[in-house]
Amino acid sequence: MALFARRNYISLMTSCSLRETEYAKSNGFVIIKGRIEKDKTDESIIIRRSFECHHGRIRKSKKKKKINSSLIRCIFLIRDQNGQSGIIGWITYKIFIWPFYISPLRKFPGPPSESSLYGNLKTLMTEESGVPQLRWIKKYGNVIKYHGLFNNPILLIADTKLVQEITLNKAYDFIKPLNASGISLIGRGLIYAEGDDHKRQRKLSNPAFTYSVVKEMVPSFVHIGSTLKGLIEEKLNSGETNINLTPYISKATLDVIGLVGFNYEFNSLTSQNELAIAYDSIFNNPVTTLRIVLNLLSNYVPSIMTFLFAGHETTSISTCWALYSLAQHPHEQDLLREELVKAFPDKSKFNPTYDEINSLEYLNCIVKESLRLNSPASNIRRINLKDKVLGNYFIPKNTEISLSISTIHKLPEIWGPTADDFDPKRWLDPSLVNNISNLNYLPFYNGPRNCIGSEVALTEFKILLGILIRNFVFKPIEGFHIRKRAFPAPKPDPYLGLAVSIVES
Repeated sequence: MALFARRNYISLMTSCSLRETEYAKSNGFVIIKGRIEKDKTDESIIIRRSFECHHGRIRKSKKKKKINSSLIRCIFLIRDQNGQSGIIGWITYKIFIWPFYISPLRKFPGPPSESSLYGNLKTLMTEESGVPQLRWIKKYGNVIKYHGLFNNPILLIADTKLVQEITLNKAYDFIKPLNASGISLIGRGLIYAEGDDHKRQRKLSNPAFTYSVVKEMVPSFVHIGSTLKGLIEEKLNSGETNINLTPYISKATLDVIGLVGFNYEFNSLTSQNELAIAYDSIFNNPVTTLRIVLNLLSNYVPSIMTFLFAGHETTSISTCWALYSLAQHPHEQDLLREELVKAFPDKSKFNPTYDEINSLEYLNCIVKESLRLNSPASNIRRINLKDKVLGNYFIPKNTEISLSISTIHKLPEIWGPTADDFDPKRWLDPSLVNNISNLNYLPFYNGPRNCIGSEVALTEFKILLGILIRNFVFKPIEGFHIRKRAFPAPKPDPYLGLAVSIVES
């Protein structure tokens, strides 16, 4: 088999004879075995690799990826007569040859690529967040490979030993993939800082999240929660019972960040604050001139934007999904309300301290279970800076890795046969709790790159949820379906719509 072209040479030759080799040399190609090399004289490129071929077509077999036992040598020749590299050949190599026949990752099990353009991304984008990953892990094992854009191999990991290596033992050897839009959005704050820069920023930020500082934030959480309660009551008093809660919770958590982070009242719940509108335009609205300008300006205040984004999104998403789960499980909602009524008999005087809100056992169980099933960050992406051997696996440097937090949180071998179910009582079972660690329960990640504001988020989450459940009953709206959006964050889609009624004193 041989294919030649007079322009932009792309030649594919199998079982190369001496005559064919001399022909290639006479036309400016450099014949190299096992690597890519450029001829300095005429900018030619030649790639030589081995792979399976049958009747002139490269194919995978259903058994061992072999059509027959004959292994033939293939020379992939590229030349541009104008002195430019062969783009078509490079694309062919990267999309069709490298992922399936050369990359060390080809040996990992996983789902077949669905498209040469988008690999398996269509499935990840169209199905609910976390569903494809869990299906693949259950089918192929806890370390698998799937294909990203242009068939780029990506490792999906749900193995706790490898989680320990990546998050704890060698945390700074695994960096976040370049995210130009994310960096332009919130700057190089803690979220995108790496190495020594991250260590420096983390050290500077630690004093803002101590136990004593978080305790002082509680009155602000209660104040905003009470404002949120009042607005929902107004809706109900006007005769509206089916309520879209997403904007209310989102604005409430933004107002909290304004107060505790900057001592600034956004008042987004009660007024059209300019800063709140600008923030909303960055994270929720379509691209506009304002959004572009704000993206650029955000590079000058990375720490502020990091704090806004991480703090606001984490609590907003968590509170929405907790309300959804409790609406789907009315008995669990009733048990939580009973605990709250016992602790705060007069709902008009719901003003807990830090210690009081954290002493509520069933509230803690609800929060942990909700974060298990609906972690704000369901997948953590990393790239290894060096060649790595993790367990029995060789992972070449610059491999994209996805730690599937949502999958780890649903593995039956960790959580039992009811792993997919919302069951807060599991957190009261000592036999389960004793086996839970920061390697198999990671709602706020782990290690030196864990969420620095996790205690702030948890306390705010508990207080907002406590105020809402103490004052209202939440039920599903008949015929209204809510799914978990996969991108850009695992939010309720199209929104959190619930039937709401007031809890009578």
